[in-house]
Amino acid sequence: MVSAGTSSAFAQKEPVCAAPSILTRAGFQLPLLAKSLEANAPTTILVINSATVAKKITPKPGAEKDAMPRSFPSYIEEILRTRYPKGDITVETHNQPRATAETVVDALPAILEKTKPALMIWQTGTYDAILGADNAMFADAVGTGIGYAHAAGADVIIVSPQYSPRTSFAFDVAPYNNTLRWAARAREVPFFDRYDVMRFWEQEGIFDFDSTRPSPSLFEDVHRCIGRLLVGMIADGVDTRTIGSR
Repeated sequence: MVSAGTSSAFAQKEPVCAAPSILTRAGFQLPLLAKSLEANAPTTILVINSATVAKKITPKPGAEKDAMPRSFPSYIEEILRTRYPKGDITVETHNQPRATAETVVDALPAILEKTKPALMIWQTGTYDAILGADNAMFADAVGTGIGYAHAAGADVIIVSPQYSPRTSFAFDVAPYNNTLRWAARAREVPFFDRYDVMRFWEQEGIFDFDSTRPSPSLFEDVHRCIGRLLVGMIADGVDTRTIGSR
């Protein structure tokens, strides 16, 4: 387990982006993304159902900063461009607020055809939990979506809903998180357990998600850490791949 900060981390300007390795390892290969990066080809990563729109990377250092808070897709793009400078990487987002997995799957073939990603990062489960969607139907929709992505030439990382003690009384995300874990494992794709990562952060005092007066930088700090950890998972999946295995 990666060492974490203590409660004093709340006051740190730069949070400790630590999490247990069991929650952040890829576990499965990302051969299609690896092939695109090895070819130094234009490489698109598609983030599905992001709660916020990714802020575009500012091309010139020192340019005026946009007032909109940055979300994790922009950090993924920034870090991967540095890590793979010849990869011509672009991160695109497709946002469908209040969309269940079934709703997203209906639109997914057209989205994949338009963006042609080498990797699809799919956040799902939050609205399904809010609605109390049938878990078996939820699992089927996730499996179908993964199948669509693979058929379109894209690897997949599944991302679970976020952890929030302030909403846990209203709906229970945990069963859907477990369903996602098993659906991803059955399809042999990496699963980023954002729910348990964020819960770990609160337990270890890295972030306080239950405060009535959260830090003004909380949103960006959390998204910066999620972006960094997802890049670690991506690199893990690329570095351990077998090209041509799919």
